Amino acid sequence: MNKRTPVVEANELAIDLAKNVFEVVGGDGRGQELWHRRLSTRQAFERFLDRLTPPMSVGMETGPGAQAWGRRLQARGIAVKILPAHSVKAHGHRMKNDLNDARTILRAMHDRDICPVPVKSEAQLTLQFQHRVRAGCISRRTAVSNQLRAALLEYGLATGRGEAALKKRVDNVLRGECAVPDALIVSIEESMVEWRALDERIAKITARLTLLARQDETAQRLCTIPGVGPVIATAIVAKGLDPARFKNSRLCSAYLGVIPEQHGTGGRVHLGKMSRRGDAYLRSLFLQGAHSVVQRVRSDTTDALSCRIRRWQDRHGEKGAAVRLVNHTIRVVWAMLSQGTGYRADLAQAAMTD
Repeated sequence: MNKRTPVVEANELAIDLAKNVFEVVGGDGRGQELWHRRLSTRQAFERFLDRLTPPMSVGMETGPGAQAWGRRLQARGIAVKILPAHSVKAHGHRMKNDLNDARTILRAMHDRDICPVPVKSEAQLTLQFQHRVRAGCISRRTAVSNQLRAALLEYGLATGRGEAALKKRVDNVLRGECAVPDALIVSIEESMVEWRALDERIAKITARLTLLARQDETAQRLCTIPGVGPVIATAIVAKGLDPARFKNSRLCSAYLGVIPEQHGTGGRVHLGKMSRRGDAYLRSLFLQGAHSVVQRVRSDTTDALSCRIRRWQDRHGEKGAAVRLVNHTIRVVWAMLSQGTGYRADLAQAAMTD
């Protein structure tokens, strides 16, 4: 394509993003390629985008920078589709390069089974970053604790489950009550410094998320659901979960991967284990909240949710009950976001039978 060729010939654009090199493919609105162009600097790409005028549909793949370019285009009235990278990859059938990647995005834009990632505001991205930092700190703290457990076990010092048991064992070692080399004690002290620093950072981020949850109206309503606290509520807000994307609450649960996998052929359908599709971080938060609710259910409570949880416990055990409660909770979240209401027992009961 000649660089002077006007871009208005195309009704849609597929863009393969990078730091400084951008591959653009123009389409006719039916997925057919009309032209392609490579832009080798960010300044050239910005000038190119400034010449675009609606109506125009622009498709990109998820990755660093996609949200920033998406907000810039959306502010000018241009429709933006940010497509999940793993879904776009299924449409590629040639060798991988920038041009073929852009052509793959163009084809994926016409796949109705691919749900675009919402374009998030700066506030949502900031909230999302705090969640990612917190998750990273928790992961590193777990790595440090596992390293300490393994080191102590090599000297015949087994440690019980949980942080309290590990801290008690480490305190015994540091006080000299266990026969271990002095060099090991020095290393354990250094590891404990890192562990305490991670603990403090996690606590600060959690307190910050709690404060933000109190300031957000949607997060306040979500916190009224059993098993949903400030961390989960702010994670939902950061994700930008749009209930209008789903026809019903079951599809919302399927989107987050908490319904059984289906294996069927010849008209026979077999249900398997939890599919675990979608956002693994958000699903893990829901599961932690569900476990806390299941553990607090008493045998003398008579409300509908407690009775349902006890039946799940009898049939499927503690973990099975928690997974089913996650499915139920997500359905309640979908109902509340759809109707703009607070938590009500009748909404929860309706979600059980939806």
